[in-house]
Amino acid sequence: MHITSNVSRVPCLLIVALAIGCLLAPDAFGQVLAVASNPVGVWRGTSLCRVRPSPCKDEVVVYRITRGKTSDSLSVDARKIVNGQEEEMGVLGCRLATSGAQFTCSMPNGVWRFAIRGDSLVGELRLPDNRKYRDVSTARWH
Repeated sequence: MHITSNVSRVPCLLIVALAIGCLLAPDAFGQVLAVASNPVGVWRGTSLCRVRPSPCKDEVVVYRITRGKTSDSLSVDARKIVNGQEEEMGVLGCRLATSGAQFTCSMPNGVWRFAIRGDSLVGELRLPDNRKYRDVSTARWH
């Protein structure tokens, strides 16, 4: 009888352990999601032209993203790699979506839209007539 009572406790202990795991998991998942969706940092990858012929050239890019003065603003210091060296392209002022995983950067000749997908930052530049001019694919860089 003693063996039977120990065996019957195992399912109860397993259920309690699973319940605790389920209660803690959303918080842990939220923390992982918050880190993964944080755009702040250095991103490196490609920016490819989508309109041909045009003066556009495919590039290897580096984006240094920092927080702006308000909670929904970002600054993107955009650079391209030329002959192994970073060349300044300019700094974009951007607005972060409430999700924290997307942001847009408006400029006179178009709008950049970016989304964070895990350790990747993907985006595009659309011209005022809504034509896609560039596709961007980057990854977090150290």
